[in-house]
Amino acid sequence: MKICQIAGYKNSGKTTVMNELIRYFSDKGWKVGSLKHHGHGGEPDMTEGTDSHDHLGSGSVISGVQGENITQLTLATPLQLDELIQTYRQFQLDLLLVEGYKTATYPKIVLLKSEEDRSLLQNLSAIIAVGTWDMKMTFNQDYPVIDMNNLYELVPTLAERIRRDL
Repeated sequence: MKICQIAGYKNSGKTTVMNELIRYFSDKGWKVGSLKHHGHGGEPDMTEGTDSHDHLGSGSVISGVQGENITQLTLATPLQLDELIQTYRQFQLDLLLVEGYKTATYPKIVLLKSEEDRSLLQNLSAIIAVGTWDMKMTFNQDYPVIDMNNLYELVPTLAERIRRDL
């Protein structure tokens, strides 16, 4: 299973890039998984009043619900990224796209919205590409720089970088 992170600060385009890459690889027949880090503090949204929410509130460590075409599991215990990745390996994915977890050491695409975000390039490891909303920023780096204003046209280039370098 190939693993690629999409890292950047809030509103830098991480979810947009994730969705486009998921679509691209899925259309090519790849089995793709996604994992998002809720890095804004607090807990992810859970729908109150549902049975699975109530089960967790009653003390269940894991709660699941099976629909016609979807199974949803919720764990009431935090897992480390490596533990989550081991869980995802059970599904025999071709690619796992991870949104967030900036400091993890997996290959990553870093998104920069403004000049202030450039510090990420010095603080993060395993960068394979940079996406920026401001192509006037200069980069002396060894990886491609993608214009986020033309993301839809450049997704195949990003995808090729993931396919080739991971």
